[in-house]
Amino acid sequence: MNFLNNKASRKNLTYVSIFVLLASIVMSFLFKENNKADIFVTNDLLSSTPPTPSPLQVESYDTPSFWETALRQILTRANQPTHPVQILDSAQKLAEDEHLILSSIDDYLPVEISWWQEKVPEVYSYVSERLGATTSEKIILIFLSPSPGNCATRGMTYHEQQPVIVIYANEETSKEQILAVLAHEFGHVLIAQKYETLNDLALNEGMATWAAGNYWTKWKGKDFNTLVRASLENETYLSLFHNYSLKKAYDDNSENCLFHRDQLLAELASFLDYLIQNYGQEKLSALFDMRQPELINNQRIIYRPDFQGIYGTELNQLEYEWLNSLLQTNP
Repeated sequence: MNFLNNKASRKNLTYVSIFVLLASIVMSFLFKENNKADIFVTNDLLSSTPPTPSPLQVESYDTPSFWETALRQILTRANQPTHPVQILDSAQKLAEDEHLILSSIDDYLPVEISWWQEKVPEVYSYVSERLGATTSEKIILIFLSPSPGNCATRGMTYHEQQPVIVIYANEETSKEQILAVLAHEFGHVLIAQKYETLNDLALNEGMATWAAGNYWTKWKGKDFNTLVRASLENETYLSLFHNYSLKKAYDDNSENCLFHRDQLLAELASFLDYLIQNYGQEKLSALFDMRQPELINNQRIIYRPDFQGIYGTELNQLEYEWLNSLLQTNP
């Protein structure tokens, strides 16, 4: 009897230890995710004196343990879009053209097929010409119902053996939004084809938004530059240098998540357009040719774009140039 009680005590102690370990990981994870500063316009961006060059810092992450990886998956699973591998088996092909296969799950389709067949070639041609890229692979597209919450995903691109685009929309979603999201996701597909070494989230999202161009403008009612000028006037501009990780754009705990996402994507698109217009496409392509992440001493090292090496100046200084250029050309 005493042996059984001691065995049970050791077992309970083991359970308690595991619980404490998991709880500490949870608290650490949540603290890291929520401890984010709200950095909007900084004084040096709108001052008469250019800011002191400040390089983006290389980021390093400890390789997560099995428990940390498993726990992150548990905590974030509810917010992750359905992976295409899980849905393609049950999808039915509805229509097909030169570039895209439109499929549905359980006959879910919030738009008319005839409208879709008319608009898709126009969107693809526009984005393809804008990026100077194309793909020989047909893109599979599936609609899913929008997810609830403050930070719902509007579109997602998966680079499987065949590109898959998921658009989250229903009958209440405007067609302008659907086309803008489609153009953005087409951008991701073609960017992956043209810039194989581009592994930077901000540049990738900004370039896909830039590629959406007129479709984004029709959706938002203003072009990228006008949106940025309005944010400066309203004091809602988010500093690109201080928000380069885009955490505010994907913060599930923020009720302003979608506002911040649209704000940062418009800023990045306007900024990249400035670089193209003033420094040329060749330099932007060189910026996109990035050093790939490495695993060194059990740490994953993430390298930042080499603004200094390509443009001879850092991101915060380029941001200063761009904003002042926008203010000087304010129509």
